[in-house]
Amino acid sequence: MKALELRFWFLVLLVFVLTQPGAIAFANWDAPYGFYKDLSAWMGCAGAGLVLVLAYGLYGWRNGELSLLNPILAGGVLILTALIGYRAELALGGEMGYGTGNVLMFLVGGFIGLVLSLLLLPVSLPYALTGELYYPYDRPLVIAWVVMIALTLLLGAAYLKERRREGLTESEGRDPSVSSSEPRGP
Repeated sequence: MKALELRFWFLVLLVFVLTQPGAIAFANWDAPYGFYKDLSAWMGCAGAGLVLVLAYGLYGWRNGELSLLNPILAGGVLILTALIGYRAELALGGEMGYGTGNVLMFLVGGFIGLVLSLLLLPVSLPYALTGELYYPYDRPLVIAWVVMIALTLLLGAAYLKERRREGLTESEGRDPSVSSSEPRGP
């Protein structure tokens, strides 16, 4: 995998990692509404973040930096995320006014939730790390979050290793008499 592809998938996973604590915090702001509310809030926020990452992927594809397969697969992740989140919202069955809206309202709410989850991240992260943020029914979400953190760290390390390898390959192809600090020609 090229370094840019690794960075793209790193960003896809990072969206899930960064939105979870804040999304759970505002989902349980006034009362615990259960697993489906927390799942719906997280998937809505992550789906909105994935739209931005997908736009970045399409830009990279247009510039020839990424293959078309990367944005297509990320689009599949986005659709799956939105479906899981919307189905979880429908499972609430009108509780708290949720589950009665349409997909468009879920998507718009996802972008609002993305902003809120990122704003609440610094406040909620210490509680997430100590476990005080979660109710017992959130255990599957905690496990998913920890697994995604581990995968994000692995992808980040692979990205840095590939960048270093590509940098060495690039420097090996240069003329040894040319210094790397000298400006290159036109």
